[in-house]
Amino acid sequence: MIQHSYQLPLSGVHFGKTFTLPAKTATKLNVQAVLTTLAALTQQQGLQHGWLLLIAPPWQLTKQMLEQAGIQSQRILLIPQKQIGRFDNLMRDALTCSTCSAVVSFLPDEQQELEDYRYLSAKYGTPLVNLPTDAMALPQLTH
Repeated sequence: MIQHSYQLPLSGVHFGKTFTLPAKTATKLNVQAVLTTLAALTQQQGLQHGWLLLIAPPWQLTKQMLEQAGIQSQRILLIPQKQIGRFDNLMRDALTCSTCSAVVSFLPDEQQELEDYRYLSAKYGTPLVNLPTDAMALPQLTH
């Protein structure tokens, strides 16, 4: 498995790798930085087909916000925390299916299951972009 750390915005994302931002950057994570990263992902060679799945983003992202950032909103599938029954199952299904071009999560670096998700990302070739949210509430990871 290959793991890289990048400063936002993420401009050099390559298919089939996992990405985690350094904790120092994560505390400064804001909506504009996330939108810039998503725009880079939607334009990345090899990620132009399939859903860009955002799982439990800590902010409400509107269609207008996405479009103003140059993101094709019809390629984004956003699942808010309140609509997720079993977070762990959703992450595993998303990383192993062929309809997601990339999965974006907002998990703290110390989240125990993150290593499993990185493994699935590498095994199935679905990029996982984790934007750590150490200062925020943890999602419920029920199996």
